[in-house]
Amino acid sequence: MLRIFKKGVLLSILVIFSGCVSTKNIPIDQTKAISTKPKTILITKRVKPDFAAMTALKASFGLIGSAAMISEGNGIIRNNAVENPANFISSELSLMLSKKYNLEKVESMEYVESQTTADIANLYHTADWIIDVETINWSFVYFPTDWNNYRVIYSAKLRLIDSRDKKMIAEGFCARVPEEDDTAPSYDELLEKKAKRLKFEFQKSALYCIDEFKKNVLKI
Repeated sequence: MLRIFKKGVLLSILVIFSGCVSTKNIPIDQTKAISTKPKTILITKRVKPDFAAMTALKASFGLIGSAAMISEGNGIIRNNAVENPANFISSELSLMLSKKYNLEKVESMEYVESQTTADIANLYHTADWIIDVETINWSFVYFPTDWNNYRVIYSAKLRLIDSRDKKMIAEGFCARVPEEDDTAPSYDELLEKKAKRLKFEFQKSALYCIDEFKKNVLKI
């Protein structure tokens, strides 16, 4: 019964933290993009989202356990200086777009919380194009059939916005959810050496999303 209960709680938590969004890939219209003659590009800044460390023990405590997962997860990110993968993704995509469209990069210290295209455009109006990559979910969770090993989950949303008319140029979503295999790390393996394996898994996720966005959304 306990195993069935834990599976049910795990599925519920995954629904809560998966950050499922209805984002559909909207590729850039390159001809139209060139015709607008953009000159500058800017990367948005967002605060790190909550991180969930989903262990089988904490899953036994339902919603109280889910709060503990977030508390522990945020501590892991903070204590091991784990970077938000969205930062690397946006930086790499910005570089690619700059080269393709001959854009100059503009810096901003402003942080954005809004999801509204117009709000983002108004905040970062100093650049023609704005690239906004937001981490929707980052977490690790035990496998339902193997409570001792974990997979690192990551998903992100991309938006390319033109601040001049406050419209979306392109939009996309990516997610990496590794399958169970013999290389899946244990909890200790994920966090040893300042969470080296955890950082490695997020680097793989970032590269995966860059490739997805590059090919399917930005057409670079």
